[in-house]
Amino acid sequence: MKTERCEIRIRGMICRSCTDEVSGMLLRTKGVVNATVSHRKALAEVSYDAALVTPDELEKRIKSLGYETGERSLAERLLDLGCAALTVLLVWLLLRWGGASPEIGGASFGALFLVGLSTSPHCLGMCGGILLSACAGREGRKAQLGAALGYNGGRMISYTVLGAVFGALGTVLTYTLSMKSMLFTMLGLIVALLGLNMWGLLPALPSLPGEQSAACRLPDKVQRQTPLLVGLLTGFMPCGALYAAWLCAMSSGSAENGALLMLAFALGTVPLMLLFSSLGALLPRGWTKYLRKFGAVLVTSMGLKMLIGGLLLLC
Repeated sequence: MKTERCEIRIRGMICRSCTDEVSGMLLRTKGVVNATVSHRKALAEVSYDAALVTPDELEKRIKSLGYETGERSLAERLLDLGCAALTVLLVWLLLRWGGASPEIGGASFGALFLVGLSTSPHCLGMCGGILLSACAGREGRKAQLGAALGYNGGRMISYTVLGAVFGALGTVLTYTLSMKSMLFTMLGLIVALLGLNMWGLLPALPSLPGEQSAACRLPDKVQRQTPLLVGLLTGFMPCGALYAAWLCAMSSGSAENGALLMLAFALGTVPLMLLFSSLGALLPRGWTKYLRKFGAVLVTSMGLKMLIGGLLLLC
């Protein structure tokens, strides 16, 4: 056996879930001896038997998952420029319509719903396996839909309860002008970095705390329990977008507002999860990169708006 080694640059990986997906596919490929994938380096290092597989074939298999390989094309660069221009426009509109200076309790439920909706492809990649496990063994479309509703209902309950907890925690803080500025600036920075990470512009950016572990996983015995219980537990799984939503809840000014904000965020993640569980993957994998770009633009815009608003509080 003649073993050779190649490096494949991969675009579009944003978290450990992506690396697990790509490395798992490569290791299942006949002829691959070993594969190491890093989303921070945007790179796959593969040892393979040259008599059984070629680098071109490996790249085709990676592309079949919805990722791109090699250096960015001119079309992709133009797409990024267009998205950057759209981000600037959205930030300007948000500052103009939403006010430059944020107020405690003034967070938008619609904005959190949009964040949940735009990050739902990421949620699907992180926890889609748990969702499928919770629905497994149910015969018939109605039974599977019921399991999916129970799972998502559990997620909404846990998100809402946590929102109330963080909202109540925020009420004990003394919101001086400097405190408000620091809170909204930090929140905006975290959300903006999350958006840029989704965008794929910062492949070397370390994962947010909690996302260095593998994609959402629960013990097999737990995943076979009632979908509602599984949903309740996954509401506590580590996720960068969820962390940002917690901070929004903390800045909401009350437990009630915090709960409603987290409920709006959870509702935004539900449509795609329900479609995935009841109808399967409806969109071609190639479309996921455009969903990711759209979500990244929304999340980055909101983060920059909060960051600028927080800084302007001290002006």
